[in-house]
Amino acid sequence: MLSSEIATLECVHHPNILRLFEVVETLGRVYLVTEWIRGGELYNHITQGGPLREIHAAPLFKQLLLAVKHMHSLGFVHRDIKAENVLLLSEDRLKLADFGFSTQLLNGPNQKLDTFCGSPPYAAPELFSDDHYIGAPVDVWALGILLYFMVVGNMPFRAPTIPGLKAAILKGDYLLPGQLSLPCIRLIQRILIHIPIRRPTIDDMLNSQFITHPKLSAELMQHEINLRTKSAKRSGFWVRSKSRRMRKQYSLRERYMELTNKPPINMNTKRTDGFFVDNFLQPIELAKDLPLEPIKEQSRSNTPKRSFLCGTLKKKVGPMETENERHLNNGTLGQQKMQWNNILAAVPPECPLFKNYDNETGPCIMFPTDTEDMAKLPPLEQEARQILEELGITTEMLMQASQNGPRSDIIGAYRIVINRLQKQSWLARKHVEMALQEMPKAEKKIERSCCIL
Repeated sequence: MLSSEIATLECVHHPNILRLFEVVETLGRVYLVTEWIRGGELYNHITQGGPLREIHAAPLFKQLLLAVKHMHSLGFVHRDIKAENVLLLSEDRLKLADFGFSTQLLNGPNQKLDTFCGSPPYAAPELFSDDHYIGAPVDVWALGILLYFMVVGNMPFRAPTIPGLKAAILKGDYLLPGQLSLPCIRLIQRILIHIPIRRPTIDDMLNSQFITHPKLSAELMQHEINLRTKSAKRSGFWVRSKSRRMRKQYSLRERYMELTNKPPINMNTKRTDGFFVDNFLQPIELAKDLPLEPIKEQSRSNTPKRSFLCGTLKKKVGPMETENERHLNNGTLGQQKMQWNNILAAVPPECPLFKNYDNETGPCIMFPTDTEDMAKLPPLEQEARQILEELGITTEMLMQASQNGPRSDIIGAYRIVINRLQKQSWLARKHVEMALQEMPKAEKKIERSCCIL
C-alpha cells in the first residue's frame, strides 16, 4: 500500500490532490514529506458542525470531481474516496489524499480488477456481488455517497455489522430528505445506480445543474418560501417591536424546512426508470417557471402572463445567470468593478496576482524540464529556477538530480519552491476576490448613509 501510494503521488499532480515533496527511507521507517493541510478532515468538519449548505457543498464537490477526473485521465483509480480522505485547506478549498488503495490501469480504462478495497459504507454493489469490477464506476459511486454525506450529514446505507451493510447496499433502498433541492436530488439519484455502466461519467456530473449553477438550489428554496409566506401589511408609521430583537434568526434551509415540511423521498438504486434519471441533464429554467418575487400591482398594459403556479412570469433568464446578477453587472456595482479593474491595471506585471501559477498542471510541477534554455521554460519554472540559483542550486545540479531519481533532495527542494510560488499566486488572487465580494456590502453602507443624511 505504501509503495502504491508513493508511485501514484509521484505521477499525479493536481491543485486538488495532496502533493508529495519527498520520500526519506531509513532502515526502520519510510517518511513521506507532503504539504501541510491546516483544515483537517472533511469528516470531522461535518460531524462536528453538521451538513453543508448546498451552495457551499457544490464548489467543494466540483473540486473533487476535477481531481478524480485528472486521475482517471492518467490511468489511475483511487478506490478509497471517503470524507476521511478529503482534507480542507480552507472553507472553500480541499484536497484528495490517501492513495494507498490506488492502482494504475495498464490495460486501459476497462481493465477488470478483483481486489476488494476501500471503506464498506462507500463500497459499490459490484464489490460485494461480482468477482471483478471496473475501477472508474466504483469511484463514481463513492463520490455519490460522499455528496450525500456532505449535504445530509449521515450515510444513505447504514447497518451495525458488515454483513448487514452489504445486504442494505445490495437491496438498494435509501431515503433522500425532502428538503434537498431538485438539482441535488437529481445528481445523487443519478449517481447511485446499481448497474455500473449506467452511472454518469465525471464530465456528466460536472455538467449537472447542481455544479454549473450552485445558486439555483438556494433560489428554488427562496421561491417556495415566498409562495408560502404572506407579505405583512405595514402601517403608516414604523414601529420597532422590542420582541423583534429576541427573535431567532433562521438560516435559509431551516426556514425552508419549517415552512415546507416535506417528507423524505424513497429511492432505490435498482429503479433506473424514474423521473429524476430521465431528466438528469434537462435544465431547470427558474425564471420561466418559478417566479422568485410576489405578485405586484401593475397596469393592464404591462400585465405579464401568468403561469400554472399563479405567479408572475418574469423576463427569461438562463440557468447560468440570475436576475440579481444581471442587475449587479449592469448597475453601480458593475461600474465599481470597472474602477477596480483600472486600479489593477496599474499593478506591475511581476505581482503574484497576474501569474496564475496555481492552475499550472504540466510536467514541470513534478520534475524540471530537461533543458538549460530558460526561454523554452514556462514562467513558473523560470522563476523557480531563479530562486534555486539564488540558493546555490544550479541548472546542472537539477539535470543531474533528475537522472538520479525522484527522491533526490534537490528535486524535493525544487518541488517545495514550485508549491510556494503557486500558493503565493493563489493567495494574491484570493485577496482580490474577497475584496470584490465585499463591494456590495460597502455599496449598501453608502446607500444607508445617504438616506440618513
